[in-house]
Amino acid sequence: MAPDAPHAQSPDAALDGTVEVALKALRALGQHGHPDAASRLAARAWWVLRDSHPREAERVNGLMHFLARLPAEAGAPPTQAPKERA
Repeated sequence: MAPDAPHAQSPDAALDGTVEVALKALRALGQHGHPDAASRLAARAWWVLRDSHPREAERVNGLMHFLARLPAEAGAPPTQAPKERA
């Protein structure tokens, strides 16, 4: 039924499909004014995937870099660079 669904099912097809949907949803959330919320969710996904599914975690990492370049949410406190330690 889904036009983007793969014809041949690999062992990781469910994981690949789920990550793809999550990435699209988080990208849309970020582009529609909520990049901070999308980044927090993406960071949680990266943490869950990083050890057992590094390829998928790397895709999430790329999304986090995209989200970091989006304008801050309206009403969000300005981000400040970390203070240098003496």
